[in-house]
Amino acid sequence: MSIALSASGIVVAWALLLLQIDPVPTWFYVFAWYPTLVLLDAITVRLDGRPSVLWRKSAIPLFAWSPVIWLVFEAANFRLMNWYYVFLPHSQLERWAGILLSFATVVPALLLGERVLRAAGVFAGARTRAVRIRALDRRAAVVLGIAIGTLALTLPRLFFPLIWGAAFLMTDPIVYRLARPFSLIGDLERGDWGRIGRLLLGGLAIGVIWETYNFWARGKWIYTVPWLEDMKLFEMPPFGFVGFPVFALEAWSMYHLLCGLGVALPLGITSRLSLRRTVTAGFAAFVFSWGILIGMERNTISSTVPRLGDIPGIDDFASARLRAAGIATVFELAATDPSELSSAGLASREAATAVARAGLVRLRGIGAEHGRTLLSLGIGGVCQLATREPGLLTDQIKRRANAVRPTAAEVRVWIRAAGRRCPP
Repeated sequence: MSIALSASGIVVAWALLLLQIDPVPTWFYVFAWYPTLVLLDAITVRLDGRPSVLWRKSAIPLFAWSPVIWLVFEAANFRLMNWYYVFLPHSQLERWAGILLSFATVVPALLLGERVLRAAGVFAGARTRAVRIRALDRRAAVVLGIAIGTLALTLPRLFFPLIWGAAFLMTDPIVYRLARPFSLIGDLERGDWGRIGRLLLGGLAIGVIWETYNFWARGKWIYTVPWLEDMKLFEMPPFGFVGFPVFALEAWSMYHLLCGLGVALPLGITSRLSLRRTVTAGFAAFVFSWGILIGMERNTISSTVPRLGDIPGIDDFASARLRAAGIATVFELAATDPSELSSAGLASREAATAVARAGLVRLRGIGAEHGRTLLSLGIGGVCQLATREPGLLTDQIKRRANAVRPTAAEVRVWIRAAGRRCPP
């Protein structure tokens, strides 16, 4: 029953997305991922007959700590600048709620992916000779993790891939000491590669699902990875998919570090948490998360969902006329033939201008604020944007609007997309 209901939930989310029924396009990631998590859990129950883990108390800290774990990487991205977000909800309260609800699915997805594969018997016999793990080796792993993480943040253009793996090296040796049954280094010591193999394979599979959902959503992230901006599978450079298996190892170790500290529970295991530690860690996590969310507003959230009244040149009166003609959103306006707007009382030239500006604002998450900046530089439509030189346009934008966004890489994303719409 759970399999059918969760699968139906995913289908409904896709249907509402394709029909562009708000708020699903903006919140699609949330609408799609939660039934996906239920589906993964239900498949596991069907395969191994064990009780569901999502409907137990142990799942509460899992969902609560997942956003905090991912926000560590968001903090690193302030320096790396490898991805940014577009068309998030306009209200800050709704925007932050959407971010936290989305990030709450990250660690559960990876842990459930491993659990599904374990229930299916994948890598069940993956054993080799035991590997001797000395205390010196564990200390060296921590030092190496700190070193490569520092290198990635110091010289991000050259060493950004090293951020994926640094957290695992720093945390799993501590998990080995605090909660050895959940340490992946401990698995190596026993010669058991099964869990590591399942996390790597499951991480890749979950990553593909992440990128599939993200690609079709309106509210989404866009990658600007150095050297690989022109090569994309969905929104991700193909090479970037290598990072998902490594991230699965990190998510496992970071979460089970919290379990070892007594502030979280292993998936499917119900026990008592340390109240004092949980309250202290929860307060620290709240302060940390609040600070990173504020940082995201400045550094990585590039645009919010544009409204008709946000488009330059469309005042409240014109917005009301458009709505009366059945045009309720910028996205509908951008897809409308200007000749069809006569019923809204717009002159042909006025209609063509409105549609062109809506198309510009919609393109690759440019949004209303950046759209106004582009208009001030004489760019009123997609084809005008396509003729600009990225470096020069970036300099012009920075002189008009002294802000982190858009970056030079983001401007290249815009111009590349405009060029595909208006080839020379």
